[in-house]
Amino acid sequence: MNVESPTALAIAQEKPASLGADFSWMFVGNAIYAGGQFVTLMLLAKLVRPEMVGQYALGLALVYPVMLFTNLQLRAVLISNSHQHAVFGHYLGLRLLTTSLALAIVFAITQILSYDRNLTTVVLMVGVAYGVETISDVYYARLQLHDRMAEISKSLIARSLLSVLSLVFATYVSRSVLWGIAGVALARGVILFSYDMGGRTQGLTAQSKWFSRSEPLTPRFDFAVQRKVLWVSLPLGVVMLLGCLNSSIPNFFIKSALGDRSVGVFAAIGLVVSIGNMAVVSLGQSAFTRLARSYAAGNLAVFWSLLGKLLALGMAIGLCGMLVSKLAGREILTMVFRPEYAQRADLLPWIMVAGGVSFMAQFLGFGMTAANLYKPQIGLNAASILSLFLTCYWLVPQRGLLGAVFAMLVATIVQLAGSIIVLLRGVQLQTRLYTQRAEPA
Repeated sequence: MNVESPTALAIAQEKPASLGADFSWMFVGNAIYAGGQFVTLMLLAKLVRPEMVGQYALGLALVYPVMLFTNLQLRAVLISNSHQHAVFGHYLGLRLLTTSLALAIVFAITQILSYDRNLTTVVLMVGVAYGVETISDVYYARLQLHDRMAEISKSLIARSLLSVLSLVFATYVSRSVLWGIAGVALARGVILFSYDMGGRTQGLTAQSKWFSRSEPLTPRFDFAVQRKVLWVSLPLGVVMLLGCLNSSIPNFFIKSALGDRSVGVFAAIGLVVSIGNMAVVSLGQSAFTRLARSYAAGNLAVFWSLLGKLLALGMAIGLCGMLVSKLAGREILTMVFRPEYAQRADLLPWIMVAGGVSFMAQFLGFGMTAANLYKPQIGLNAASILSLFLTCYWLVPQRGLLGAVFAMLVATIVQLAGSIIVLLRGVQLQTRLYTQRAEPA
């Protein structure tokens, strides 16, 4: 894929960082970003009435699935060379169009649900704040393509810190969640325009540092090309939408069978897995470019070697989490939450088992996307969701919260097994293609 024309752009020649260095940068960036999300909710709860916090939570619940679908995982598609004729500007232009469409869909939903003007404005402002983030994500794709993971991490850190400061200042002065979210949107916009789009950040040496004067960093609109990119990436949008459902199905059955309190206990204990998940996402993002390049070049030995190491790490993270939760789960839950959560410390080891299987499945998901195996992931995720739904329906009324954990474990096993099958078949097909090309006519 010609990401930029060689004549229009010169990339500063830097030795690519090691996988360990990339992971370190991404882990720190993702950790601070995740911490910023947590602090945002905590500070809102302290600064405004619960009703306003509820408006913000409702905005997230409405905006997140829509944006996740319309994002189409263009970052992964760009990096994995999925469309040979598209340059960076085409992806940026498409992201601008899909983000605008997402905001229109969000507005339409607020009207269908008959939200009042104040709630509609809050929800739309959440959409704007998230929309700015999606534009940064495309610039992250270009940075990741050129192994500039440190710049991505610096952007995440700056964006998180400035967003929290803006939220606190705007909310404290106005006592309004709307102005607090507007402050977050403004902070994200400042980082986008001043850092993410900057020529120095992007490694440009032959262009002005200002994005508006640098052709490779500006959007392009060629609807014939973008229609093809859309068609290629649409399955990944569906996959992300299905992934959203995976996290909400257990809560639905728990609420129906056990009530709101049990939903809160289950959600809080499940947050412990997010620590391992943060490491998995950081590792996957750091290794993704290498996976995509080795697969595209037909260097399957490197592809499988790297993927095998990731799977071993995923298993190790899960086993360590299970061991720690077995030895000190009650103490951890008491310290992090409250003593009443520690009463269900029996859930934690099983949650970590399900988490370990999920970590391995996530790494295989990075592998499938790197190998351009998009459409099979739809059926795979649908099968996982179906298994989760059926096992929740059967186990939650009988076994309560432990039944929900077992249902999650079954679904992740289905995901892991299916991912292995899809990858093996995809690699076999790739091997045949390279063999046929190598044979003399």
